Amino acid sequence: MRDQIVGLLLTMILGGLGVTVLYAIFRRAPRTWWIWGTAVSVLFLMILSLIVPIFLLPLFLKSTELTDEKVRGPILALARSNGVETDHVWVLGMSEQSNRVGGNVSGLGSTMRISLNDNLLRRSSPAGVQAVMGHEIGHYVLHHIAYSIVAFGVLFLLGFAFLRWAFTAVLAHRGERWRITGIADPAGLPLLVALVTLYFFLLTPVTNTITRTQEAEADLFGLNTARQPDGRAEVVLQHAEDRKLSPGPLEEFIFFDHPSGRNRILMAMRWKAEHLSEIECIESGRSGAAAPP
Repeated sequence: MRDQIVGLLLTMILGGLGVTVLYAIFRRAPRTWWIWGTAVSVLFLMILSLIVPIFLLPLFLKSTELTDEKVRGPILALARSNGVETDHVWVLGMSEQSNRVGGNVSGLGSTMRISLNDNLLRRSSPAGVQAVMGHEIGHYVLHHIAYSIVAFGVLFLLGFAFLRWAFTAVLAHRGERWRITGIADPAGLPLLVALVTLYFFLLTPVTNTITRTQEAEADLFGLNTARQPDGRAEVVLQHAEDRKLSPGPLEEFIFFDHPSGRNRILMAMRWKAEHLSEIECIESGRSGAAAPP
């Protein structure tokens, strides 16, 4: 209940601020508001990317620094070897909300944070932890946050163009009856919300495909970096507790913002098959090191 209330308050504050700025643009730029609206929306998205890990996420999840060097050391080594300069790893108290395992590398610039949740530490093997963190570091190294901002900026531009056309078309037929004088009239807010909702509903396969493609790229990066295909498969099976493991192709295309569990495990096992001799050499080396002289 607390999280729901905090989320509602944040939505009211940030959403209210966003709507206020949007209507100010409608009034000041009656012809080019859709262009300025796009610019402000992209700026708002960038600000959110900066403040979420530092200011917003701690409102929902307790965050403590990871001190266990057996876990922390390999994660930092993985990060630094891929150009992610940091000395800290944070643990998020997800277990108070659910049993889901996971982690993230969030933020931009000085607000960047490497985090994993306590469920991952509690439920997954060291190989699983390495696989997840390799995947999350991949998002950062592959600049997925920046690419997402650009991609959604394009979608925002198309959305505002759609809004301009659709709002004008509806007003031509219903504006006088509904007593809406134009886009800058607050009486048109319900219509504005309905059109925006319709646009993003129809765009669901597109937005999911953008995210799903990045997740597949991060999976492959994590496999090549952490080199833990069995750990990757282990975590995917844990995700299957709340996510369908093997949807149909059309179902995955429309509704899934991550590759299906089946496809993620298939990718991991293909990687393992191509690196089997290397993995066997590593395992035999470990066995030899453990054996008495």
